[in-house]
Amino acid sequence: MKTVDYKWGSLSVLLSVVLILIGIWGTANGETAVGKLHEKNLLNLTLQDCIDIAFQKSLVRGVSQTSIQIAEAQRNQALSARWPQLKFSMTAMRWDESPNFVFPSQPLSLGAAAQPFAEAIAATQLAKLGITPDSVGLAAYNNYLGAATADALNNLDAAKMPEYNVKLMDRDLLSSTLSLIYPLYTGGKISALTKQAKIGVEVSREEARRTDLQIVKDVKQYYYGHILAKKIHQLGRDTLERFEATEALTESLYRNGSGRVKKTDYLRTKMITAALRSAIEVMKSGEELSKSALGNAMGLSWDTPIGLAETDIPFHPYSADLSTLVEKAGRTNPQMMQVRLGLQAMEEKITEAKAGHLPIVAFIGDYTHLDSSYMGGIMTDENKNSWRIGLSLELPIFNGFRTKSEVREARHRLEKLQKENLLLKEGVALMVKNAFLQIARSQGQVISMKEALDLAVENRELNVRAYQQEMVETQDVIEAQLMEFVMHGQYLKALYDFQTNSGELEFIIGKSICENQ
Repeated sequence: MKTVDYKWGSLSVLLSVVLILIGIWGTANGETAVGKLHEKNLLNLTLQDCIDIAFQKSLVRGVSQTSIQIAEAQRNQALSARWPQLKFSMTAMRWDESPNFVFPSQPLSLGAAAQPFAEAIAATQLAKLGITPDSVGLAAYNNYLGAATADALNNLDAAKMPEYNVKLMDRDLLSSTLSLIYPLYTGGKISALTKQAKIGVEVSREEARRTDLQIVKDVKQYYYGHILAKKIHQLGRDTLERFEATEALTESLYRNGSGRVKKTDYLRTKMITAALRSAIEVMKSGEELSKSALGNAMGLSWDTPIGLAETDIPFHPYSADLSTLVEKAGRTNPQMMQVRLGLQAMEEKITEAKAGHLPIVAFIGDYTHLDSSYMGGIMTDENKNSWRIGLSLELPIFNGFRTKSEVREARHRLEKLQKENLLLKEGVALMVKNAFLQIARSQGQVISMKEALDLAVENRELNVRAYQQEMVETQDVIEAQLMEFVMHGQYLKALYDFQTNSGELEFIIGKSICENQ
């Protein structure tokens, strides 16, 4: 009797473990998303259909696409430095007073013309006094003229020009200027900036590709998770039907048999059947939750009805070389691609920093028009419309060793990123190896569990037939049915693990692993 109780205790523990596993497998959670599609488009979905809908509805994917647009706009900003910069400006001004210029008082200097001018003044003065060669004689007139000329020269030397106030322009002025700047040589700075901007676009695209891979991975996981939960639910119902049949058979043998089947066997069979009914409710809930989780991963509302076209979890064993997968991950993994692009960007950053040692040459030109009602001073036709062209040279001589430090910083950042690239390469290789081993494990489990399931089915059928003839104990029949349930559940879980592990490896590599076959 102790042996029988021990067997029943073991069966109870086994059933409890099975129920816990079912609860874990079926548990899923989902929040509301956006959008709601028509029912007829969602009741027969393939995996690719679900992925396509997720790409259309995913808000995360929209964020990554916006990041690409931002990077492209930044690239266009950098490219604008290669074009001439044309700018128009207009300024209206009003001074408190009209600008003026005071011509200061200064000596009157006639130079060589002073002597003839003084003689002319002297002759005029003598004529006014009535002194002429005819009136006083030529000799006397010459004496008078010499004295008057000397006196006029003294007066001219002492004479000064008075100061003069000149109005330059009116107090109101409208100035319009069209200016042009075209860089001819910047030491490679513009080229370095544009290359960095272009690399930034590629980095954003790799991040968007990683987001897409994450969406594919999540949808695939929830898609097959829902199939698993549905299959577990169906398995529970099938197992319940067998236990109900066993319960009816046990009751018949207990009441009408030879007495080998006892009432305790009948009661324990009823107890396990009742426990299975409770477990099926958990399985049913898990199926619904897994469907909600799939809808949430697709970006659908929580109340959107969906249905799957596939009813089984596919299994296509494949053989792949681990070193080949690691090598491919090094080429196509989004993070590895981003780091390689980052290395290129840092090299351009060094070029940009080195440009601080080199001159900047630019072609400049401008055209200016002045509007004023005043036509004097500097407001002439020549000054109102003017233009100029030329070359500008800016040569750095000393800036406190700042450029040297910027170059050193860029080189250290490049060195740091190179070391991080080595760490990432090893990390990705380890993740590929782990996912590869997990696939190999789940693939082996699928094969072995399929064999175990076939044996469990055969064992259950033999025990049921033998039990009908009262050739085996009741606990043997129950154990055989529970073992079939466990083996079938583990087989389904192995199929699910194979698909999720394959999805994980594809996410790490960045491409489908089927291409390696």
